[in-house]
Amino acid sequence: MPRTLKKAARYEPPDFVHAKKKKAKKKPAPKPKKKTVTHTDDGVPIVNATMAQIRKGLSGKAATRLVRIPQVTERSKFYVEAAEIIGERESHALPYHGGRMWKVEVKVSDDRGAYGDNCKGNGRRSKNDDDEEEDGKNKKKTNYNALTPLFRWYRGKLELATMPHILENIEEVEHNQSKAKWARGLKDVDISDDDSSEEEDWDDVKYIPETEKNFTMEISALTTSAFEDSSHPLPDIRRTWISPDMQRFQSRKSAIAHAEELTKKDLLIDRVMYGVGHNGVRLRPVKPTRKLALEAGEARFVRDGLWVVGQEEVWIAKRREIYVKKQEKWLKSQEQHEKEDSTSAEEEKAIDATSDSKEASLVSDEAKSNVAKSEEAVVTTDQKKDDAKMQEADQKVVAVSSEEVEKVVESKKSSMEDGFLNVTVDDSNDVKRQSKDSSKTITPVESDASTGDTPATSADGKPKDEDPPTKPKRIMRAPGTRPPPEFIPSTHYCLTQAQIDKCAAACNEHYEKVMDTVKARSLYHELADGFDVMRERGRGRYDMELAAFDTKEFSFLTDTKKAAWMPIIHKILGEDALLVHKGCFLSLPGSETQVYHQDGLHLNKKVHKPCHAVNVFIPLIDCDMSNGPTEFCLGTHYLGRENFVKEMVYTPCVTAGTPIIFDYRLGHRGLRNISDETRPVVYLTYSAVKSGKEFRDEVNFSRKRYKKLGDFVEKRLPRGERLKKRRKVTPAVAPETKQQNDCIGVGSVVMVESRMWPGVNKPGGVGRVTYIHAPEGPEADGFVKKYDITYVLGGKEEKVEEEYISLSVDEV
Repeated sequence: MPRTLKKAARYEPPDFVHAKKKKAKKKPAPKPKKKTVTHTDDGVPIVNATMAQIRKGLSGKAATRLVRIPQVTERSKFYVEAAEIIGERESHALPYHGGRMWKVEVKVSDDRGAYGDNCKGNGRRSKNDDDEEEDGKNKKKTNYNALTPLFRWYRGKLELATMPHILENIEEVEHNQSKAKWARGLKDVDISDDDSSEEEDWDDVKYIPETEKNFTMEISALTTSAFEDSSHPLPDIRRTWISPDMQRFQSRKSAIAHAEELTKKDLLIDRVMYGVGHNGVRLRPVKPTRKLALEAGEARFVRDGLWVVGQEEVWIAKRREIYVKKQEKWLKSQEQHEKEDSTSAEEEKAIDATSDSKEASLVSDEAKSNVAKSEEAVVTTDQKKDDAKMQEADQKVVAVSSEEVEKVVESKKSSMEDGFLNVTVDDSNDVKRQSKDSSKTITPVESDASTGDTPATSADGKPKDEDPPTKPKRIMRAPGTRPPPEFIPSTHYCLTQAQIDKCAAACNEHYEKVMDTVKARSLYHELADGFDVMRERGRGRYDMELAAFDTKEFSFLTDTKKAAWMPIIHKILGEDALLVHKGCFLSLPGSETQVYHQDGLHLNKKVHKPCHAVNVFIPLIDCDMSNGPTEFCLGTHYLGRENFVKEMVYTPCVTAGTPIIFDYRLGHRGLRNISDETRPVVYLTYSAVKSGKEFRDEVNFSRKRYKKLGDFVEKRLPRGERLKKRRKVTPAVAPETKQQNDCIGVGSVVMVESRMWPGVNKPGGVGRVTYIHAPEGPEADGFVKKYDITYVLGGKEEKVEEEYISLSVDEV
C-alpha cells in the first residue's frame, strides 16, 4: 500500500502577532497617458510642426491643417510677432495727439512657458521680467501637460491661428480731425506764394484723411475652428496703453476715455491757434478772447511744450488775405457779367423798339376799324338824333379808342420787358368793356405825327415821369465772404519799443566791456572755458549775465508783478512762480548751428511729471530764417521721447519783443546766423515752488564752475582818437619843465616815466636820446614831439611821447 503524505497543517500565529505586523504598501496608480487631440471640435485635423517645416515653410494641401509647435523657444518667437501686430493695431485704433501716436505694450504667453512681447524681444520667461514682478504671488505655474495654442500656415509662414479674431475685437475710435494734417500746426497751406492762388478753389472743403495701414485679416473656417475649439486654449494677452502724454492705462475703456479728452484739447487748439473747425473746415478770421487764448495756449504748452505769444493771431492775417482775394475774384467776375448783360440789354432794347412801333401801328389800325363799325351801327339804330349829339359821341369814341390803344401798347411793352413775348390782343368787345370802366372825363390824346407813338400821360392829363426814383444800390458781396472785422495785433504780453532798445543797448555794452577786458588781459584761452559773466555756447554764441538787469531800471523784466508775460507763467507754473535766472544770448554773424540739446533733465526718471521750470526767450530784433532763430522739436519734453524727430520741428519767427515760452526739458537748438547783424535774445528762467523749494539749475548757472573775470577794463580809445584828445587837452606843463624840454637834444640823458596799465608794460628808466621826431615849419604847430631812447640798462624804445620824458638830474 503506497504511502501517503499528509498535508502539513497551516501555521496560524497568535492574535498578538497580527497586531504587530506592518501593513503592506499599495502599488501606485498608473500615470494617465497624455491626452492626444488630433482634431478640433469641428473635425479640422491638427498636426505637430517639425523644425524643418518651421524654417522652410509649407504650402499646398498640407498647409490647410492646424499646427501645434511643441518647442517653447520657437513658439516664443511667433508670440513676439503676434505682439508686434497687436500693438501696432491697438495704437492705430486710437486718435493721434499733437502728431504723436499711442503706444501699446503687448505681452503674449501660454501655460507651457512660452513668452513674447513687443518691447523686450523674445525668449522664455525669466525670473527678472517685469511681468513676474507685477504678478507676484498670482503668477501661474508652468503646466507641461497643458495643450498649446494653435497656429496656421499663412502665406508660407506660421502665425497664430486666432489672430484674425483678436484683431477684429479691437475697438477703433474714429475721429478724422485728430489724424488730419492740421493737428500739428507745423504747416499753413492757406495761401500759396505763386500766382496759381488766383485760380484755386476758394470753397471750404473738408479734410479727407489718408488711408491707414490695413491691419485686418480675413476670418476663415480654419481660424474659426481654432478660435472655438474647447481643447486648445487661447494665448494669454496682456496690454498696457501708453498715451501721447505718457499716461499708462491697463484697460481699453479707460484709454478710450482719455483719448476723447485729448481729442477735445486738439479741437480747441486747432480752432483757436490755426482757425480750423470740425473736420478741417476753415473758420472766419475773428480774434479770440483773451480767456480763450489762454486756455488754448495752455493746452498746446502741455501737448507740445511750447507757447509763442500771439500764436492765436498768426493765422488771422493770412486768412484775411484769403477772404480779400476771394472777394476781389468774385467782384471781377460780377463786373464781367454786368458788362455782358448791359451789351445784351442794349441790343434787346433796339430790337424791342422796332417791334413796338410796328405792333403799335397795327393795334391803332385795328382799333380804328372797330370804331368805324360801331359808328355805322349807331347811325342805323338812331337816325333821328341831331348832329350835335353825334359829334359828341364821335369825340368820346375817339378818346376811348386812343386811351385803349395806349393801354394795350404799355401792357405789351411791360410784358416784353418781363420776358413774355406771346401777347395777343383781345377783340373789340374787350375794348368796349374796358372803356366802360374808365373815367367819364377823358381828354383826347394826340399822337406824334412823325413816329406814331403816343406820349405817356396820367389820368388828369399831366405827363408822367420818365424814370421813377430808384433805391440805393446794395453792395454786392460774394456769398459766404462777409468782410472780416478789422484786425489789430495784440501787444499786451510783449515788450514796448523803448524797453527793447534799452535791453539791446545794455547787452551790446556788456559784450564790449567783456571783450575789451579779455583783450587787455590776453584771456583768450580762458574765454573758451567761460567766465562768470560770459560763457561761450558754441562758435559765435555767447551767454551773458548782466549786472544791469538787477537794477530798478530793468524792473519790467525781473519784477514778477510788472512783467507783461507773467499771466502766462502763472497759468503754467502757478501763482508762486519765481525768477531764478536771467541773462542775454548773442548770436554773432557767421555763427554755426548749435547742437540739439535740452536745458534740463527730468526730476523723476521713472514717471513723467508736469512742468517744473520754463524758459522765456525775448528776441530784440525781428527773427527770420537768415539771422538764426531757435528751432524746437515739439513733444520732446515727455519722458522717453527726448530724441530729435525731423517731422516735429517747428521754428517760430516772431517780431522783436515777442516772448517765446517753452518747457525747460524741451529739445531745441539755435540755427546759424547768415545775416550781417547780431541777434540778441533776452532770456528768463522761472521755476515752480513746491513744498517751499524752488528748482535751481546748478549745472548751467553755477558760478563755481566758471572763472571770475573781475573788474572791467575801461575801453581804450583808438590811436587816432587818443591823438586828437591829446591835442585838444594838453596837460599843464610848468615853465621850468618846458624850458628843460626845449633843451633836450640828441645825446641828452633823460628820465622816461613808467607806463604800466592793462595792455601796456613799459617800465621806463634812464636813457639817452638817439633821435627826435619833430617836423619843422608850419606843421610843427600843435605837434607833440617824440623821441627814440636807448636805455642805460639795455633796451631801446621808439617814439616816446614828450609828456613822459624829462631831463635827468645830472643834465639839469
